[in-house]
Amino acid sequence: MAVSKLFPIAGMNNVADDDALQVGGDTPRLFVRDALNVDITETGRISLRKGASKVTELNFKNIWQSPLHKDVFATLGDQLVKLNPINWQYEVLATIGTGHVNFEVINNLVYIAGVIEIYTYNGISIQPLTIDTPASPLLNTIEGGSLKTGSYNIAISWLRGQQESALSQLSIINDDQPSNGYDQLSFSIQVNLPYCLDQSITNVRIYVTDRNGSELLHYQDFPIQTASITISNTDQLGMSARFKGLSPMRSGRYLKYWQGRLITADKNILRFSEPMAYHLHDERFGFVVMPQKITFILPVDGGIWVGQVTHVVFLTGNKPQDMTFQAKTSHAPVPDSAIEIDSNDIGSDISQGGNATALWLAENGYVLGTSSGQIIELQAGVLQGVVAKSSRSVRLGRRITTIVS
Repeated sequence: MAVSKLFPIAGMNNVADDDALQVGGDTPRLFVRDALNVDITETGRISLRKGASKVTELNFKNIWQSPLHKDVFATLGDQLVKLNPINWQYEVLATIGTGHVNFEVINNLVYIAGVIEIYTYNGISIQPLTIDTPASPLLNTIEGGSLKTGSYNIAISWLRGQQESALSQLSIINDDQPSNGYDQLSFSIQVNLPYCLDQSITNVRIYVTDRNGSELLHYQDFPIQTASITISNTDQLGMSARFKGLSPMRSGRYLKYWQGRLITADKNILRFSEPMAYHLHDERFGFVVMPQKITFILPVDGGIWVGQVTHVVFLTGNKPQDMTFQAKTSHAPVPDSAIEIDSNDIGSDISQGGNATALWLAENGYVLGTSSGQIIELQAGVLQGVVAKSSRSVRLGRRITTIVS
């Protein structure tokens, strides 16, 4: 009785007919319908996948190791913790709520997107990325000073060290005569500052316009404990206000960094921070609405790959309001399966330039998304029917493993 050779195994194929699974010729190989809990080497040999053992009774989720400090983060219930993977002891860093958590390393800081808030971790301590927008100050006119009667606009912002919040709404003094009724042509403005509940805020910054002017200019910074200040002249005003009309950056289901901006995504909306001001967001123009629910985002040099329920989209453009998108494939990607691959590891012929290439798992196997917006379906015609509600992809050496559920 003749026995056919089992090796080498070329991998899985659930598309071809049965008689096409065995390939002859100078390089004979054999495809299998399914391969469960095994690894297939480059030479076609099969080995059992290494097993797992239970290391802790605690239900840690969202486990991630920072390439910056080598710290290991996870969530335990609604708490963000730092793990010791040797003994699985942990240190609570913050309460961030239950749900999906994303991590990104930017400029020697770890950015952590929780359900409600984005945080930063510097290797020692954690703090919220954003600063609440202060309320408008209350204004009164008082005797003395050298301000001429007319219109003055005043706004304030909070400072956390060198980080500045968005501007408050304007407070306006707009009278021909001072409002308290005394008759003189010169006066001062008393600015009563709102109370700040955030203990990380260090200073309050005052902006004021010239008489009958419209441009807010820097007046002075004061310690956050200051209850009120008096503006008696506008002779030495400084720089223009930068963050008028902006809001604190919102968190989301996904978090990425692209061309000097933070990107978050939730439901079908992509939100972009201001350039080099990651804590601020323009609610008027800093977003892109997608036609379907977003299932992953992965920026590359030439644009942003965005997973949708039934296909993927490639966004191009330098500003959110100028972006255009093209639907690139009809195959549904598996949610959360996208990871970034260094283009040097897959070769310039495949990557087609750029520093990074996107890779995700779809209905028909793994797919590459290049920096130029091209799609390469690595297992088209070999795999089909790959579906899952969620997933997580990791790279171990030159092998990509995706766990689906």
